[in-house]
Amino acid sequence: MYTPRYNREDDPVALLAFLKAHSFATLITVGPGGSPRATHLPFVVTTEGDGSLEGLRLVAHLARANPQWEDFASGREAMAIFQGPHAYISPRHYEKPLSVPTWNYVALHAYGVPQLRDTPEEKRQILDLLIAQEEAGFADQLAAYPDEFVQGKLRAIVAFDMPITRLETRYKLSQDRTPTERQTIIESLSVSSSEAERHTAAMMAEREHR
Repeated sequence: MYTPRYNREDDPVALLAFLKAHSFATLITVGPGGSPRATHLPFVVTTEGDGSLEGLRLVAHLARANPQWEDFASGREAMAIFQGPHAYISPRHYEKPLSVPTWNYVALHAYGVPQLRDTPEEKRQILDLLIAQEEAGFADQLAAYPDEFVQGKLRAIVAFDMPITRLETRYKLSQDRTPTERQTIIESLSVSSSEAERHTAAMMAEREHR
């Protein structure tokens, strides 16, 4: 991902928080003949350290009917794209009349080689992680389901984890503009009817106070 130096984010605490807050991501692999394949998935982000990226792993599952999981056998690197808030930035916010529009956004690319976790026990562990993340109360309901029903659902999916070997980040939040211009943009986006624009303003404001 093209990232100018001033758009990079290297703080592990901030990156881990971003991954967990925007965990619905796009998994991209290389399919037959070199063609790309993509699936949109909810991920669970795990680490071995507290507040660091040590041992960073992504875990998720695919439908067994989705042929993308067959790409894992190649041992090739895959990429998961996590996207955050974004907003159109009008040139009316800039001090120089000769200015053009742009787009502010936050994105993170995570790379690694997916590893199948295809035993019933492994798949159940990964599903339990996702349930704990999204709706912990559903665990009791699932426990009451007939075992035949649960095992049928497990057979219909393929689970995997993906140890992350490198990250690419781009926090394009008007860092190349003047403090006055950034403040004008923050004030404008903060009162927008768009949740994405208000979220973008909040991320800009947070960086201003570091």
